[in-house]
Amino acid sequence: MPIRKNLFAASLLLGLATLHHAATAAPAGASLSTGFTDFTTWTLLGSATASNTTPGNGFTYSDLRLTAPGVEAQAGAGFAPTALALDFNQPFFFDFNFFIAGTQLRGDGLTFTLATAPGFGGGGSALGYDGLDHSVALAIDTFNFDGEPVSPSLQILRNGDASTPLAVTETGLGDVIRNVPFQSYASLTYTPSGNGDATGTLSGFLQVYTADGDPSQYQTFAVQAAVDFSDLAGSSIYYGFTASTGAATDGHFITSAMAVPEPGAAALMLLGGAALAARRKLTRRL
Repeated sequence: MPIRKNLFAASLLLGLATLHHAATAAPAGASLSTGFTDFTTWTLLGSATASNTTPGNGFTYSDLRLTAPGVEAQAGAGFAPTALALDFNQPFFFDFNFFIAGTQLRGDGLTFTLATAPGFGGGGSALGYDGLDHSVALAIDTFNFDGEPVSPSLQILRNGDASTPLAVTETGLGDVIRNVPFQSYASLTYTPSGNGDATGTLSGFLQVYTADGDPSQYQTFAVQAAVDFSDLAGSSIYYGFTASTGAATDGHFITSAMAVPEPGAAALMLLGGAALAARRKLTRRL
């Protein structure tokens, strides 16, 4: 996916500008959008794979592929190797960049999940999330049957139940949700009630770019639900992603990138460091 990777930086900068206040206000959690995440160190389950590449355009990329494009009936998950000790009476914040690639039937979607243990569920509408008890998830659901929220939708899920969301926002994006010109951005923010009872409000955010080559053209969506985390209080929490397909064949990717210094710039940095050390040594002698 070289085009999408080359355009990662513009998407990242715009996403960060949009959510800078939210990110700085949340002291716990993890930003997978601002820092480099090496997905090859993660726990990979089902169809998930991870790879790192440095294509020579000034960046190193780490890609978590939850499902492969063009393949039906997949379910995969990737979880960070280290658990967090989240306090559900304190705010937290997570964010990430992703893209969905496909040219056939759209579906089924992906989740960002907080759970007491890594795991994954079934394919199709299960989003790879069904069965993950003691968990909460922000879902980007891209397929619906009759009588369900029209996809693509932004949802908050609980305790491995992908069929009964706590809250839903229909985006109206249709197939625009995939093959977008820039990577999409999503975040999950928790605001505690202040009552010391491990309850509060989860807020999901989604930003999708809609115009080829123009990062100023995008749409944003939000979803919010009250959540009781008393069953998770005191547990170590793993964060990660799940995704699945059924009859659909979309590929679901989570991405991370970091700049690679040019050889000349790296040499200048080393030279500058040596000069500074010599100056300090000379100052001490004087």
